[in-house]
Amino acid sequence: MFLVSKHLLQLKSKRPKRSSSSSSCFDDFVKRLQNHAAMFKKHLTTQLFQKKKKKKLHLVLDLDHTLLHSVLVSDLSKREKYLLEETDSRQDLWRRNVDGYEFIIKLRPFLHEFLLEANKLFTMHVYTMGSSSYAKQVLKLIDPDKVYFGKRVITREASPFNKSLDLLAADKRRVVIVDDTVHVWPFHKRNLLQITKYVYFKVDGTKWDSDAEAKKDESQSNGSLANVLKFLEDVHKRFEEDLGFKDLRLLIPCRQCCY
Repeated sequence: MFLVSKHLLQLKSKRPKRSSSSSSCFDDFVKRLQNHAAMFKKHLTTQLFQKKKKKKLHLVLDLDHTLLHSVLVSDLSKREKYLLEETDSRQDLWRRNVDGYEFIIKLRPFLHEFLLEANKLFTMHVYTMGSSSYAKQVLKLIDPDKVYFGKRVITREASPFNKSLDLLAADKRRVVIVDDTVHVWPFHKRNLLQITKYVYFKVDGTKWDSDAEAKKDESQSNGSLANVLKFLEDVHKRFEEDLGFKDLRLLIPCRQCCY
């Protein structure tokens, strides 16, 4: 492009004085040359855009124990009931009615930051074994304007037993899954990045204090979601640099390790 522009300037500066008809022909030639240069630039830009578009990666996120923890209000332990008075003043704690049952929902630390940054790199999907009505209520909390997930939500009505990437309109080589449970992905474990199960409330049968009872929580800056985001940013960078990785599954650790 620089050479073409330079050549046009040289032609203009060196050309001798001509008759009006000759000058008109020359000007037409220059305009045609400029048009060809503009078309070539547009074609090159379009090709580069399409190449990047082909490299678009997809991120599939589980909800329960991955992005949040929810329990029935009736299942709260006595020492956890103080939380009911905090739901109106906290941005990570909510009460919601789903199909006649009242849930208390605790968002995982770093969730909003994670979604904001991951959305810049991936097309994001929700895949949950929860009901569609439950997912709808949760997404009102974490994605009220449908900026992150849009309509890309799969629930147990569409996938009651196992989870499968066959339900996604995406190249499986370009998909990474973040889920705390391995066995629900029997056919796509190579896409799975397992995250540590997020448990905030008391679990039946456990003798130790829950995080809610102990009034503590997972680290905001060095917790599981923060570590997963670092991994995802590294994966995306490798694809952007085109280091020969055509299948991101090759970048996911083969061993089942939790982040």
